[in-house]
Amino acid sequence: MNCDIIRDLLPGYLDGVLSEAGSSAVKEHLEDCGECRHFFADMKEDMQIQQKKLQRENALEERAALDGFKKIRSRTRHLRVAAALGGVLLAVLIIGAFLKVYVVGSLLEQSAVMTSSLMYDDQTDSLAINGYITYAGYRISRVEWKENPGDDSRVDLFVYAAETLPFEKDKEDFSITIPNMKGKVVYIVGSDYDQFQIYDWQNNHIELMFELKEEIYERVDSSWSAEKVWLCPVRGIHMVDGMEGILYSASLLVGDDAWYWDLGYTTITHGEMEDVDFDIWISLEKPHLIRLYDHGTWTYREVP
Repeated sequence: MNCDIIRDLLPGYLDGVLSEAGSSAVKEHLEDCGECRHFFADMKEDMQIQQKKLQRENALEERAALDGFKKIRSRTRHLRVAAALGGVLLAVLIIGAFLKVYVVGSLLEQSAVMTSSLMYDDQTDSLAINGYITYAGYRISRVEWKENPGDDSRVDLFVYAAETLPFEKDKEDFSITIPNMKGKVVYIVGSDYDQFQIYDWQNNHIELMFELKEEIYERVDSSWSAEKVWLCPVRGIHMVDGMEGILYSASLLVGDDAWYWDLGYTTITHGEMEDVDFDIWISLEKPHLIRLYDHGTWTYREVP
């Protein structure tokens, strides 16, 4: 066989598809012909390169398919997790909304809270408050009190109410006892920061406050009287040398048209007034001690 025929048969020879006689003829020719043998070596090398390239491409395709499957499986798992988390979050939101409306409740407006009685115990210095709400279809969920962070003589009262379920009864009344209320005031604080004062220890002890004022008028200055000097108590109990007392500021009524009028928690003033340069402290316990606090020296001096 000539070289052209042998070279046409080489691909079949490499693939092993020739007959036994054809394979023997090609083999014998390659042993005798160097050029065909070299041609066969190049063909074999090219075929090996093509096979390796095809193997790499197949491996890459398989890996890509495997990676795609992994991504699909991962995304499916993530979707399942997200769906589960979304379901849990939705359930939490629904339960939270239910608890907020029907269990925990919301802070009521100050105008919706009324007091029926205020009872101060002079033995324990506690204040018992009884009250009710004016909202129908609601029940009181909780009542809280807190000391006002900006005023140590003030206590704030908060009333929360929740909507009643069909099988529940309205709970409109509440009772709460606040300790250590000596000298303090109480405000009902509602939503939108509305507030209303419901108790003042000083106004609750009018007789004592009147007695203290009369003694101040008598002992501080013989010319002083309720018609000439307005004594304004500073809220709270003020300690001096370990003794409890009330601190007053004093204003002299200047002119015949000057006057003042105490109206519970507020005082109306008219005309010209002149502040004195000292405050007056008087002890709650008898015999009442009186001391003047000088604004210039920041010191107390005792009044006989």
